[in-house]
Amino acid sequence: MALPSEKLPRLRLQKGREKRIRSGHPWVFSNELQAVPEMPPGSLVAVDGPGGEPMGVGYYNPHTLIAVRWLQRGSESLPEEWLEARLAAAVARREEIYPGEECVRLVFGEADGLPGLIVDRYAETVVTQTLTAGMELLRPRAESFLRALLRPSLLVRKDDSPMREMEGLDRAVSPEPEQAPGACRVRYLGLTLEVPLLDGQKTGLFLDQRENARLFSALVRPGMKVLDVFCYLGVWGLAALKAGAASCAFVDASRPACGRVEEGAAANGFPECEIHCGDAFDVLATLRREGRSFDAVVVDPPAFAKSKKHLPEALKGYARLNELALALVKPGGLLVSCSCSHHLSREEFRELLRAAAARSRRRAFLLDFRGQAPDHPVLLSFPEGEYLKAAFLRVE
Repeated sequence: MALPSEKLPRLRLQKGREKRIRSGHPWVFSNELQAVPEMPPGSLVAVDGPGGEPMGVGYYNPHTLIAVRWLQRGSESLPEEWLEARLAAAVARREEIYPGEECVRLVFGEADGLPGLIVDRYAETVVTQTLTAGMELLRPRAESFLRALLRPSLLVRKDDSPMREMEGLDRAVSPEPEQAPGACRVRYLGLTLEVPLLDGQKTGLFLDQRENARLFSALVRPGMKVLDVFCYLGVWGLAALKAGAASCAFVDASRPACGRVEEGAAANGFPECEIHCGDAFDVLATLRREGRSFDAVVVDPPAFAKSKKHLPEALKGYARLNELALALVKPGGLLVSCSCSHHLSREEFRELLRAAAARSRRRAFLLDFRGQAPDHPVLLSFPEGEYLKAAFLRVE
């Protein structure tokens, strides 16, 4: 049975606030609504325009700036099995994009009409992450459907994102069954990897970089010396070694990550690698003082700008990082510089790289400028969903 919108609590937009929402943006901010009655976080609501015309159905949180996240547009009722239908459609789309792949993002929040839900598959393991109070209430239903559809041997709830705290949710990581192993072995980009399910970054792997790492490995030539900075599991560097690089030096501040790089190299039959466990800025400065240079350097840092107020300081960090990286690239070599900070635009990032090259007195040519992999689709009416930037530069 469908959920009629006329039976839901009704909210009304303020006059002049409907343009962005009519254009397809999936959020309504708290300052765009007229007076709102008290209701618990995650409540389903119907939203009307300033004149009372029905605009859609979403879920509501009275404690957050993003007050409503859309689930259904227009005056139609929310179909009874809308959640199951969207999950099935999202999974089917990924199978079309990456048929037979062991590692893939199956659900990407707003882009799949499922705001606040992330689902990744690693072989027979499914990792779910809910980021909002509304999706947390829907989680049992979503997971029940995913279990029936995908038949995973293990399901991990990776709810350690700080975003949950803003929604009034606890942070935790919990596998089912409870005594499950903390990692799973997968094949990814032709590599054998142990994906940390409980204590790794994100949900275990940075799947959004798949196509960028694939392009990088295609640009690697036999005999090249490579530097992989903020390496985590070392996917960029291991992919380069598989493509014929003579050596790769890895840099990460996390000791567990450095240990996993060593294990990954051994699992793929590569010789013992050079691993620097320490602050990337310090390590790069030391390598520069030592007169080291590389045919290809990858810098793939975490988001330096978590919010707009952090952007000025983040710009300084990105600038310094790229100047250090440029100093280590041999003439004619390759620099791949990445940013996953949404608040840093593509244009700002390109300008930042231009300025860093100028200060370093290096000529840099843009070979390619890319974003996230297609299993992380970008909804055109939701620019917030486009966050990843990867610039491929030839440096002289």
